[in-house]
Amino acid sequence: MEILSTGEKIKRARIFKGITLKDLCKSKISISKMSCIENGKVKADEELLNYIANNIGIDLNYLTKDVYEQISNNLKLIKESIYSDPECEDKLKYNLAYSIKHEYYDLAFDLIHILFSYYVEQSKVENIQLIVSQYYDLYQRNNTTENTLIYFKDMARYLYENKEYMESIAYYSKLREILTQDKKALDKEEYCLIAYNEAICHQRLNKFEEAYNILSKVIKDIDNIDNDANKGNIYHAYATLCIKLKKEFVDEYKSKAFQYQKHNPIISALSKGDYGKYYFEVNDKEKAIKEIEEGIKTFPYYNKEKYVEFLNSCTKILIKNSEFEIASKIVDESLNIAISTDNVILIKKAYYLKGTILQRLGDYVQAEKYMNISLDALFKSGTREERKKIYIDMGNMYYKLGTVSDALKYFNLAFVVDKRI
Repeated sequence: MEILSTGEKIKRARIFKGITLKDLCKSKISISKMSCIENGKVKADEELLNYIANNIGIDLNYLTKDVYEQISNNLKLIKESIYSDPECEDKLKYNLAYSIKHEYYDLAFDLIHILFSYYVEQSKVENIQLIVSQYYDLYQRNNTTENTLIYFKDMARYLYENKEYMESIAYYSKLREILTQDKKALDKEEYCLIAYNEAICHQRLNKFEEAYNILSKVIKDIDNIDNDANKGNIYHAYATLCIKLKKEFVDEYKSKAFQYQKHNPIISALSKGDYGKYYFEVNDKEKAIKEIEEGIKTFPYYNKEKYVEFLNSCTKILIKNSEFEIASKIVDESLNIAISTDNVILIKKAYYLKGTILQRLGDYVQAEKYMNISLDALFKSGTREERKKIYIDMGNMYYKLGTVSDALKYFNLAFVVDKRI
């Protein structure tokens, strides 16, 4: 995937074949001009390139393929193999650098868009931050409607993944405005999906009415969407909002979501877990527990690690809503299966949840045992917010046990982590 200018190709082939500048030039061209061609200071015409190709013995098509065409061909190859080629990141950065060097800003924009999307997909936040300003600069140099849509969608997605929902909403809202104003750019399916993503951002911020109003409009135009998975996601999100806002027709939209999700039992089970969470929030505990139990039955057992993750998420919901007896049974199952997977992180998270339940039930001696087992793994793999939470839990537990010095130690650790956050 090496990129060479015409002059570099001439010089490399000439030296490789042991041909001097004098031998190549003969009486056809001066040595000084040929030197300038090789160094990219002078551009050779077609007749001269044909002469050089014949005398060095290289293909004229290869010689005349300029840098722009090479990068364009490389770009096509990268698009075809981006997630299967372990060197794709290096290739993207290499071609991007050449595009900028030669001021091929249209190619540079395409390349940085792919690189940015790749980083978002791989959750490489630090890498994203290194190219964010460069991406903006290249967008400004290629400020077309099409590139605006690409850039805004990339930024909206990145901000969403980074849980910066308010900033993400600004981009999604602007995208909807652009699509509405520019009839040529309007893709009804794309508009619906952008509106859906904006609604989810509102939902994450607990702005449920705003999310409901946006999704109500998407539901009316849902026939514009071809992808069944997307339809299932939209109906599911709408059903959760109907639960939260105590709207009618909840069962209708749950049923519609299921019709598009039933072929994927994992997604179907996760949806039921969500319904359980929202039923708890409106104090309908009976329906909440029923949804969670149905979700657990639906989840395919053969996928053990994901099953444990789902059990743990259900346990957290139940703990939050003081359903400790049911939570205890689920976490015991989660712990047994986690142990069979040999996945240390899953095992330690299950131990932590078990310790949390025991603590809430007042069994601080047993809780201490489980919490200490879980602490090491959560410290290594958990986020700062997760570490802060477990330090607070440990502090509370030791306080209840009457071990004030240990309680103060963990409260102080939570304070240190909180300052870093």
